[in-house]
Amino acid sequence: MDWRTAFCVGVAASLAAGCTPVPVTQPPTLSQRWMIGIEHMRSDPLILQPLTNRFLADLAGMPEAQVVYLGVDLNSFQFNAYASDKLRVYPWLRAEGNCMEFTYIIYRAGQQVRTYGLVVPALAAGPEADTACVDRAASSFYHALTQQGL
Repeated sequence: MDWRTAFCVGVAASLAAGCTPVPVTQPPTLSQRWMIGIEHMRSDPLILQPLTNRFLADLAGMPEAQVVYLGVDLNSFQFNAYASDKLRVYPWLRAEGNCMEFTYIIYRAGQQVRTYGLVVPALAAGPEADTACVDRAASSFYHALTQQGL
């Protein structure tokens, strides 16, 4: 064994001996599967809906979230007929100078239980792209749902 190999083995052994495993906590998730119905995002162009679609995709990637767009009559009808736990979300991009505002209604066993609002403030560092705002708002919204114990 040459000196380089011996040095590398020695460094690796000393580093491995000094490392202690750190437990990793799982990020919070919804306690059960929720149907999340998203209305058309205010301030999003109606024809293409790029920001509404991005918001849908962001939430669809979250655990225990089944997401549906309610701007289509068939989807809206099926959402209304869904008898289990669900949320109806009304997002508003750039509302009153904020990144996004939400109003959402919680239904349990087909009955409306509560209505909540959530404001995702604009960044103090300055303007951010609409796409970044939508991504941040989706994450904040999901986190708020987990904090409510849903």
